Amino acid sequence: MNEHRKRRSEIHRGIANAISNHWKKAARTLPILGSFHCLVLFSASARGATDGFTSIGEMNCTACHAASEKQAAWILPKVAPRISDVGNRASGEWLQRFLASPSDAMPGTTMPDMLHGDAEKAEALTHFLVSSGQHNFRRVAPDRGAVARGDELFHSVGCVACHSPQRAKAVAAGSVPLPMMAEKWSFDGLRRFLLDPLATRPSGRMPAMRLTDGEAADIAHYLLRDTKLPAAAEIAYYRGRMRSLDGLDSAELSRTVPANGFTLEGPSRDRGAAVRFSAWLNVEKAGDYTFFLNATGASRFSIDGQWVMGEDSWEAESVKEKHALRLDTGRHELEVDYIHRGSKDPSLAVEWEGPGIMREIIPPSRLSAEREPVAEPLVFVVDKTKAEKGRALYASLNCAACHEAKSPAQNFPSLASLTATRGCLAEKKSGAVPDFHFDAAQRASLRESLAALNRADITAPTSQERLSHTMNSFRCTACHIRDGNGGVNADRSAFFTANVDDLGDEGRLPPRLDGVGDKLQIEWIRKVLGEGASVRPYMNTRMPQFGATNVGHLADLFVALDRHALPVAPVSDKPETQREVGRKLSGTDGLSCIACHRFNRQPAHQLQVIDLTTAPERLNEDWFRQFLRDPNRFHPGTRMPMLWPGGRSLLPDVLDGDTDRQHAALWTYFSDGPKAKFPEGLSRQNMELIVAGEAVVYRGKLWEAGFRAVATGYPGQLNAAFDAEEMRLAILWRGRFLNVSPHWSVQGMGQIRPLGTDQVLFPHGSPFAILADSAVPWPRETGKDLGMKFSGYQLDKLKQPTLLYSFRTLNVEDFLTPRDADGKSALHRTLKFTGAAPDGLHLRIAAGKLAPDGEHAWRLDGALTINAGAKSFVRGTGEKQELLVPVRVDAEHPLEIEYVW
Repeated sequence: MNEHRKRRSEIHRGIANAISNHWKKAARTLPILGSFHCLVLFSASARGATDGFTSIGEMNCTACHAASEKQAAWILPKVAPRISDVGNRASGEWLQRFLASPSDAMPGTTMPDMLHGDAEKAEALTHFLVSSGQHNFRRVAPDRGAVARGDELFHSVGCVACHSPQRAKAVAAGSVPLPMMAEKWSFDGLRRFLLDPLATRPSGRMPAMRLTDGEAADIAHYLLRDTKLPAAAEIAYYRGRMRSLDGLDSAELSRTVPANGFTLEGPSRDRGAAVRFSAWLNVEKAGDYTFFLNATGASRFSIDGQWVMGEDSWEAESVKEKHALRLDTGRHELEVDYIHRGSKDPSLAVEWEGPGIMREIIPPSRLSAEREPVAEPLVFVVDKTKAEKGRALYASLNCAACHEAKSPAQNFPSLASLTATRGCLAEKKSGAVPDFHFDAAQRASLRESLAALNRADITAPTSQERLSHTMNSFRCTACHIRDGNGGVNADRSAFFTANVDDLGDEGRLPPRLDGVGDKLQIEWIRKVLGEGASVRPYMNTRMPQFGATNVGHLADLFVALDRHALPVAPVSDKPETQREVGRKLSGTDGLSCIACHRFNRQPAHQLQVIDLTTAPERLNEDWFRQFLRDPNRFHPGTRMPMLWPGGRSLLPDVLDGDTDRQHAALWTYFSDGPKAKFPEGLSRQNMELIVAGEAVVYRGKLWEAGFRAVATGYPGQLNAAFDAEEMRLAILWRGRFLNVSPHWSVQGMGQIRPLGTDQVLFPHGSPFAILADSAVPWPRETGKDLGMKFSGYQLDKLKQPTLLYSFRTLNVEDFLTPRDADGKSALHRTLKFTGAAPDGLHLRIAAGKLAPDGEHAWRLDGALTINAGAKSFVRGTGEKQELLVPVRVDAEHPLEIEYVW
């Protein structure tokens, strides 16, 4: 048996070397961007004896050649991608090239050459594949703001553990190649794939990275950044408050979109919008040209890198200029900056005149967002006749065996009955055999591997062999070190980062896996593998999710190999005593654990490392106690100090200095988790916003004001909250403003409530409605569904916001300010309307029980008096009354409303 195992190891090492040589050869031909349809790469170093069988799994040999139960224990098949939605993911043109010659279209792929260059068959098969689902392939112009964010995400969350860093000049060793992304992928197909790779590739070689919708979209924009689509111009939107037009040069780019020329549309019409148009102008005839710039905001015009109009328009808040110059034929670069300022509606017009051209708006036909015009992309149209031929071809080639995990339509020899010099491993292929393009060394190694699998005395893999096999297949050692193998290599180390300072490699590199089954409870390991559970928020790299079906068994293997349970010394201290002692030890009057460790999600004083209250959920208690005695034994080089050197406590007056009793006290204290009383020196973070001589604005999730609340605290302890989702005044209250600590202590998702008293709530739903008469019910639709749009706010000298929003063609400026009303606290509201108000438009000011309280005033629910002017009226009865006012556009007479307590 020992001889057999020795021989088996030799075979495995030989196969690993052969595969490694094959990869090195293929890597020399790889483009910088290559594919998600890729093979797991093999390196002869640090791979162990199971790599030979790993290659058989990666080639999915058992899709056609049945394995015995003993053989199957050594093989983790990589099932081919599901093709049901392939027409939405991959372009028809790319598919056809790939099917005709997979290794040419994407070097390194495990997809065998089934058609041997037959273009007609590749075309027919493509038509069938595209027709097999809803064909909605669509490219999207890259958003440069999203590209920048996606670049950062791709190089920080862990993508570069397997794929080559795109910022590097050369392909990093052992990288999984990507195809020419912009040629293959649709934007939405790639976005959805990044969110849930296992839905398309159930074998898990491409893991999920726990991305949000926005993150997946940003990475998709980044990977498809070379996509070219025809457009007249590009608009770039910028964030931040601008103090001059020059501010655009250094402002944070928010996003870019294609544009149909220099025209204000959509968000670019928003008040306060800061945008830059860029385009190339095609001049067909040399001569003298004049350009005209007219705008009601600050705007400037550049041609061929020189600003020639509007540079002094910031203070004027409008521009009306012209500029003449001589232009040669060819393409000239144009840029137009625009920032809305002033009270007039946003407007922008860029015109020209020249040889044979009367003065006109520069037509889109003369403009291009790219220097060289981009042709309209080809639209793949399914030919039903070709699709039927492709259907028959799909069946005859047994494609479903790999792509749908179906039994082959014909009988193929099992692994045990294969002739290793024929079929896929033959030196000369027949036309009916899949061609993996193996070289001589690969064929020889795979033949030896098959011989080892087919030995009569083959044994089941040991736990160590199963562990190594799985970790190799899923590239766990690209990040983690175990048994001296693996870890982040030098080509990628710089991309493993932390979001806090001073943690060193412990804060940026994934933890070692040596002894992990002894350290962690098995349920926690399962949560990490299956749910992405994490306790290291300071680490930017994320734990990939390969799917519990694929890697869930690792939890049992880690525990089986590592667990060496030690008895826990019993103690007689009561739990109440232990909790109090644990609290003392953790705090600043003890060992000051909170100087470095977070506690119940609250920040530490210095380093912000793992939350102490998670320890009993994750760790085995015996390991925890051993670690406290000698941290460096478990994590060489750790910054965790030795607080019980030689097993002796640094605090001899606590529990008689008994190390076991102190450790038990800490464990019991931490076991209370969120219920644990905070240690001395760390109180629940009080982030109360205090309002003094100027207003304070806070945006976030707020009780009764929704996820997009804009809350404002005014001097005099008067407060308001506006719901920017429904565009309604949501809450008024007096007294203290807000304590926003829940937004920080629960990862930004805490919902906060007003701190003060006398809270008055206003009805949910749209504040505006078109009513044919006073009996028409108030509509249920709200926000965007009713044609409303929030455009942000502007602050005055006292930081008081003017809320900006619109209802269809009506623009609204909504301003609140505190006022003394005969000695009573009051908020005065001014609504200015511009644009066009639809006939029958009404504003609902309040709803509830309304009682008359003076001329044109009503008392709402006995809590607040509202004066809305002579045109306001109340309808309804009892506690379901509504206070309404007709809306009229009158620049000189805005709508005034007074709220008095």
